[in-house]
Amino acid sequence: MSDPIIFKIFQGQLGLEVVDRAEVGFTESWRAPGGKTVDTVTLADYDTGSATFMCQVTRAQITSSPDTSTEDVAPTMCAPGKTVPTPGESQFALEIGALSDLNVAAGLQHFAFAHDAEECYVYVGFNDTEPPRAIGRVMMASLPIGGDMRVTMNDTVTWPFTGKPQIEFGDATTSTPEPPNPIALTAPAPEPEPVGV
Repeated sequence: MSDPIIFKIFQGQLGLEVVDRAEVGFTESWRAPGGKTVDTVTLADYDTGSATFMCQVTRAQITSSPDTSTEDVAPTMCAPGKTVPTPGESQFALEIGALSDLNVAAGLQHFAFAHDAEECYVYVGFNDTEPPRAIGRVMMASLPIGGDMRVTMNDTVTWPFTGKPQIEFGDATTSTPEPPNPIALTAPAPEPEPVGV
């Protein structure tokens, strides 16, 4: 019998960047700027303010809501009616807890407010620059503005993913991206020209 594996977040990262559909080569399958994958993207690929934003974050959690759709099958002469589960993909969201930085001109609250209802790339590192980490696109929503008097304000917000995030499970030694990175397709080499016919 082995001991349980315990994981704690001591050093994390948060990167945000507004999705630019005019970027050269953009496709709707991109989960990170430049079409990078979870194992190739870095914090430097995101808004330069991200290095400051992440220092306000007290909580970063990807949550899922299962699709519990069902289909009713009418009764027949031979069998009673029934309800059959027909689940689809789960819906994912990023829940962020953050200390208020309302007094910072280019802080996380300003970024979230300025880009409310816009689609943004998000990068979440749970072990500094090493796996585990995640990327995807979320619909940005503003954090709460203001709060109780004379207390440290710690606000929360939920940003729903527009599609499934890509998560790199594992550590610096062994990791696996899920879903896997797409395999780059290469064009077949041209056939050589005939010589001296």
